[in-house]
Amino acid sequence: MKFHPHKNTLIAELHNRTFPVVELPAQVSSLVLLNPGDPQTEIDRLTELANKHNVAPPQAGGNCYYQSFEAFDFRWERHNEFSTYTVICQRQPETELCRNLFLLIDAGWLERLTGEVIAANHIDLRPTSLNPQQLHDYFDGKRLVGSKIYDGLATVWTSVLDDADGFIRTLVVDEGIDSLQAGRAIRNLLEIAAYRAMTLLALPIARELIPVVTTLETQLVGTNAKLNLLETVEDEQNLMTELIEEATQLEKLVADHNFRFSATQAYFSLTESRLNMLREQKLPTFRTLKQFHVRRFIPAFHTCMSVVKRKEDLSKRISRTTELLNSRLQLSLELQNQRLLASMDKRSALQLRLQQTVEGLSVVAMTYYSMNLIKLLIEPLPVEQYLAISKTMALAVITPFIFTAAVMLVKRIRSRLES
Repeated sequence: MKFHPHKNTLIAELHNRTFPVVELPAQVSSLVLLNPGDPQTEIDRLTELANKHNVAPPQAGGNCYYQSFEAFDFRWERHNEFSTYTVICQRQPETELCRNLFLLIDAGWLERLTGEVIAANHIDLRPTSLNPQQLHDYFDGKRLVGSKIYDGLATVWTSVLDDADGFIRTLVVDEGIDSLQAGRAIRNLLEIAAYRAMTLLALPIARELIPVVTTLETQLVGTNAKLNLLETVEDEQNLMTELIEEATQLEKLVADHNFRFSATQAYFSLTESRLNMLREQKLPTFRTLKQFHVRRFIPAFHTCMSVVKRKEDLSKRISRTTELLNSRLQLSLELQNQRLLASMDKRSALQLRLQQTVEGLSVVAMTYYSMNLIKLLIEPLPVEQYLAISKTMALAVITPFIFTAAVMLVKRIRSRLES
């Protein structure tokens, strides 16, 4: 059998970026870096970190690196637009809630990381719950979002707000969750935070584009109003130039931001799928993560998509207006061509008359000059002795024959040209 060269690669992709196996109690700190730079540069830095801690380095050309260090577990994953760095401490005594585990890594190494932090999260997994006052104090009195996940095996609490260190805190309380489910919960919660941030990247762009698209829509309304005021072909051509300028501006907007809005749709779908994987159950008086997203996240996404839809509608409207104007311009050109053809026909008739007139004059001229030549020929001859008529009479007799010959010659030339 002949196996496809990508068979093993495709199977390996299905098992790539696995979730961690986490024993409670555990703490997690994660960073999502946007535009992290060259992948090889990241791998070189990870190799440096691995050598410093005497652990196995990442594979060359890989897009993920999972390794257990002495004091923590480290996870790195490379995506299309961002990279994630995650530090996990397992089986730790319940000390400070949601401490920053990146403090366990050399500060100089962290400072050399390239990219911009688009999402930062602390997750604390504990086997015991906190009373309402402890929750209130832990989240600094912020309004909480909470729910039971995995059919009631754990409870999640978060404010979805940054703390002073720029991280969002999330508390996961164990109510029967095992190490595999805990790892899946961590991965889903971190991916929700990452994909949510990547989705919302398009929101500032959408807000900047709203007035621009509105201006283009207003211009198109004015352009459409001019359709009924057109009188000449020049007016139609000027209006076509305006449409081309508007279409060019719109196409530039589409080209500049098409990738960002397309990525937004993909990240939104991923966020929704990860939320569904949590299998949330509602707690009294608290919104679930899904409800929070419906109330806060989805409107922002719809704002982005509304700009995309308006650009698509505007493009269609410009196309329809261009087609109408082009049809009208074609009709005007056809009418102009008809007038031009009629004028050419009239001009041809005039040219024919002029040609006939010139032919008549040419016959007279040919006869005149021919008779002058004949006169010069017979002048020295003694015509009176032989013909018994004068030279003048001889010329008068010859003139009709010369004229007839000239007419026949002109007609023959015309008939040959026509044929």
